[in-house]
Amino acid sequence: MGPVLLLLFISTVCYLFWLQRKQDERARLLAKQLCQQQELQMLDCGRNGHSFRKINGRLRFTTLYQVDFSADGESRYPAELVLSGMRLAAFNLPAHRI
Repeated sequence: MGPVLLLLFISTVCYLFWLQRKQDERARLLAKQLCQQQELQMLDCGRNGHSFRKINGRLRFTTLYQVDFSADGESRYPAELVLSGMRLAAFNLPAHRI
């Protein structure tokens, strides 16, 4: 029974790692698309943590990403991208100089 549980644990850890990498790639793609729609230059996108948030009245497990962008090529502004699973939950873009 011990080796079976160990194999199950290792498989679960590998699967969760694979899902997190897939979600990171999705966040980077969404950030790039959202910045292009707003005519901004995306500089960086990185995971900022996990939290529980209410989305459409339901408590969801979300992943937070910090997206750094530039509007004029000289300044750097942080935005927040929130994913619930693989779906975009929110994109909070701060006021910036155009």
